[in-house]
Amino acid sequence: MGVTVESLIERDGPACVWCGRAPWRRDLTLEHVVPRARGGHLTPDNAVLACRRCNRRRGARPVDAVVRELLRDGADVRVATLRTALERLSASERRVHREAGRRQLERLESSVAGRRR
Repeated sequence: MGVTVESLIERDGPACVWCGRAPWRRDLTLEHVVPRARGGHLTPDNAVLACRRCNRRRGARPVDAVVRELLRDGADVRVATLRTALERLSASERRVHREAGRRQLERLESSVAGRRR
């Protein structure tokens, strides 16, 4: 299966993973969970949807760092979608995806747990 915005809308819904908004279709982009700058590849397990603004804002920063910042700013981060994406990555055939997925999932959980206190 190729990775397209349409396939990700079908899998995850039409909202940005970072801010929770459901923008116009043309404003949704493919977001690498493990950025290309950190060895990520465009595969179904390494892709989620983000609005253009959030995709640019994130850059190549780790998932947990972006989530902490956005939660602090009051954004409606789709934590469950990110958690599912990181769990998929943790089972990836690609070592860089698998290792990053496990590490980021652990860090995401501690970031989110810190918010509940």
